[in-house]
Amino acid sequence: MTDLYKKDISYTAGFFMLIAFGVGGMFLAGAIGGVAWNLMTGKGLAELNLAIGNPAYLREMQVLQTLQAVFGFLLPTIVTASMLSRKPLSLVGFDQKAAGWQILFAIAIILCGLGISSGLGYLSYQLPLPASVKLRFDQWENAYAEQAAGLVNFKTIPDLLLSIVVLGLIPAVCEETFFRGGLQNFMYRGNRNLWLSVVVVSLIFSVIHLSGYGFLSRLALGIILGLIYQLSGNIWLNILVHFINNALAVIVMYAQVQSGKSMAEAMTDKSGSYLGLIAIPLVVLLFMQMQKKIQQTKVADGI
Repeated sequence: MTDLYKKDISYTAGFFMLIAFGVGGMFLAGAIGGVAWNLMTGKGLAELNLAIGNPAYLREMQVLQTLQAVFGFLLPTIVTASMLSRKPLSLVGFDQKAAGWQILFAIAIILCGLGISSGLGYLSYQLPLPASVKLRFDQWENAYAEQAAGLVNFKTIPDLLLSIVVLGLIPAVCEETFFRGGLQNFMYRGNRNLWLSVVVVSLIFSVIHLSGYGFLSRLALGIILGLIYQLSGNIWLNILVHFINNALAVIVMYAQVQSGKSMAEAMTDKSGSYLGLIAIPLVVLLFMQMQKKIQQTKVADGI
């Protein structure tokens, strides 16, 4: 079927344009963030680097994190989509409405997917890595933990809720728009290869987080999110399940801190087991049932 709203630029070109705009957006976010930092604190960029992870600058770090997500992920996707279609929000999937059964399937899939992600995360820590690789992975994890620790505050329930918004909701909206509604969507429309599009974008999604031990778990999460989007075409479903994943992670950290662990210990928790991997066939079954239900719905609607 011809897309009446399609502009002359190809979707494949749009894929690479979005990557370029995303990189440019990150630089723009850094420039705007530097100005915002100076206005909020009266300090320069040298002090900004030293403030990362410092709880005294919690609100400032949360503002900068939000700017990075919006200018690095959300806005580049909307700009690129507007260059590809006269209905950019529709192209990304924002105009779709999720049926109740779709929401239930998506939630069930992500909850099982959390088990898979946990199992793969535990597996990553057990791998016999060379000392140099292990050192680099540890450096990445420590840097990530330091940055994340400077974005959350678990002293009160309102602080917890704000932390869930900053680390849960905002990344879910911006990252899903960029990776699934943008990159994966454009790549699939350009080559019509579902698995190539899902896997390639999931690899990018995992690599960009700069976490060696978390690579496999984020890759699995990316594939799950990619398949949900590919089946439904509804970005809202992806935002919901990504938010659930992030929010549960923040809540688990909150529970660990409340039980007496330090923030650093909660951030670098290596506990777990392989048991979560038994959820793999369950996730496959849920996807098969979801696809079957979608096909039945299309037939019923005469699509």
